[in-house]
Amino acid sequence: MVVVPEEMTIDPDRSTAIFRIFQEALTNAARHAGATIVEATLESRNGTVCLEVRDNGRGITKEEVSRPMSLGILGMRERARWWGGEVRIEGTPGSGTVVTATLPSGNEERLHAQYPPGG
Repeated sequence: MVVVPEEMTIDPDRSTAIFRIFQEALTNAARHAGATIVEATLESRNGTVCLEVRDNGRGITKEEVSRPMSLGILGMRERARWWGGEVRIEGTPGSGTVVTATLPSGNEERLHAQYPPGG
């Protein structure tokens, strides 16, 4: 895991959301992708926090990304949206998957007050 800058301060609720997204991306890489290598980068730049998780697994398909029963993917997206961010998931058959979560790093107003932070 690479963290840029090395010392990054993120409020506890937002950091929990980022951790849960990271945890789900790792679970998917191990459980579904057959990945043997996972690389992760966490960067803070221009008022955003960006988590990128890249694996060398089979590569998720567009159909799998958009399945309504993909609860793990749905959960990642909901966590990011809670903080005004987004999650992008892109797969290349036979080459792996990249999960990119981008969230504002400040104390912006939450967009979906019904969703518990980090939960």
